Amino acid sequence: MKAESDGQDEMGGGVAAEGGGGGGEGSTSSEATINAAERYMKEVMETFGDQEEKLVMFREIMNDFRTERTDIAGVVGRVKELFKGHNNLIEGFNFFLPKGYEITVDKHQPPPETLDFIRLVKERDESVYRRFMDVIFRYQREHMDIIKLCREVGALFSEDYPDLFVKFIRFLPPT
Repeated sequence: MKAESDGQDEMGGGVAAEGGGGGGEGSTSSEATINAAERYMKEVMETFGDQEEKLVMFREIMNDFRTERTDIAGVVGRVKELFKGHNNLIEGFNFFLPKGYEITVDKHQPPPETLDFIRLVKERDESVYRRFMDVIFRYQREHMDIIKLCREVGALFSEDYPDLFVKFIRFLPPT
């Protein structure tokens, strides 16, 4: 819990104090900013809980800003690079930035975990990979129901690659 506390202090007294509420929830009260910082740090820690170096780097970015070793533009560049592929974290960080400094993200860029999963499917079985990609493209093109997607991918992976189906389920949006 100590790491969470450290991050909250940095967020609450860092960029948020400088301009607060730039792109996000619209509230400028310090209590709302602190609550947002707590939620954001929880999300960062859940995302990178197994990658301590990312958490350390994020703390360093916030400390550098707080101690005026970097400006907002420097923070923006470093956060965008650190959280590359994690659009939810990049967009969430916008809450703490002043107007005009919001970070834009490429909505069509898949997260690294998605690319790793697709590579894994291809390495296991080229034929299954091609059929999997056909299902995914059809899902996007036809706005296929999520249940139908699960059935088709499940049928594709169930016999020979049940572990891939379990990994695939992790990519689905919460229902």
